[in-house]
Amino acid sequence: MSITTSDFISVSNPDLKAKKFTITIDGGYEASVITYGAVITDLIVPDKDGKPTDIMLGCKGLDEYMGNGANHGAVVGRSANRIKDASFVINGVKYQIPKNEGENNLHSGNPGYHNVFWDGKILSEEEADAIILDSKIAGIPGCDGGAVLLSYTSPDGATGFPGNLDTKVLYCWLEDKTFLILYCGKTDKDTIFAPTNHAYFNLRGEAAEGTVNNDLIMINSDKITIKDDMNVPTGELLDVEGTVFDCREYRFIGELNDSDDHQMVISKGIDQNFCLNTTAGTFSFAAAVTAPESGITMECLTDLPGIQIYAGNNLGSPLDIKTTKAYGQYDAICLEAQMVPNAVNLTGFDSPVIKAGKKVYHACGYRFV
Repeated sequence: MSITTSDFISVSNPDLKAKKFTITIDGGYEASVITYGAVITDLIVPDKDGKPTDIMLGCKGLDEYMGNGANHGAVVGRSANRIKDASFVINGVKYQIPKNEGENNLHSGNPGYHNVFWDGKILSEEEADAIILDSKIAGIPGCDGGAVLLSYTSPDGATGFPGNLDTKVLYCWLEDKTFLILYCGKTDKDTIFAPTNHAYFNLRGEAAEGTVNNDLIMINSDKITIKDDMNVPTGELLDVEGTVFDCREYRFIGELNDSDDHQMVISKGIDQNFCLNTTAGTFSFAAAVTAPESGITMECLTDLPGIQIYAGNNLGSPLDIKTTKAYGQYDAICLEAQMVPNAVNLTGFDSPVIKAGKKVYHACGYRFV
């Protein structure tokens, strides 16, 4: 096992750089993260023939990440996903945040976790295991060799959110070949803490030809949140039984993207929150994707109550290119473990609001089986 560091530079401005950490473990598993946006730039795993395969879509250099609205591989927040009318109430006080998607808010705004520089350092296996233990999230295996810890404080009032929010993100490989993302937030005022990671995966390889429509997906969910025509959950639920959203057994991703269900039409393919059959405080199975062509299967595990499944419906920016292929629609699948979007304005869902002085953890892991 090893962790190395290097400079991750801007293509157009070599003086602009972030620090890059590369975590490698036995068996051909490697992950790289940078201090800008807490971005995962590379995730390399062996395919069925043992060939190292980078399954993480991304950008060529730092300047592309800084200008890319797709948020490739970034931690987004404070509040990931959408908030209706870009406003919410905490303790009787109404807060207005940027209307950056019509009348609504998407991924908090600027500055958010995804467009700032973080502090980064390497941790030993023992230090990483101590943080995992402190999370009190059951079922997370031990760290395999070492970790990277990124830290950022979102100041009181940033994009309209209350409280100085100290945030840490732990990245490490676990003993069972899971790549772990462990979030920790602590604030001095009650506020929203609902991050996710916006990784785009192609299990055939990030530059592979064709789309993910012939890959298979399974989701541990009996219900989805219904969204309005602006992609914001309304609070209504739909039982997946007998619908195209029933992914409790493997089905082709293309069946979702090609559906004429109005929820799919709104977003030009799958872009939906699934309510998970997970247990708060327990690291458990949320979803899986398998690519028959490469033989790679990836499971997503989390303690969070929801997962946003998104198939890169809007990919196609000139910045959406990492090596040889310009990415387009349906070239990736995102499995974004999260709080239910817009839950701050709804009833019947776990609240994304954390209390002042209380440390809160959430975990998401991608396991290769």
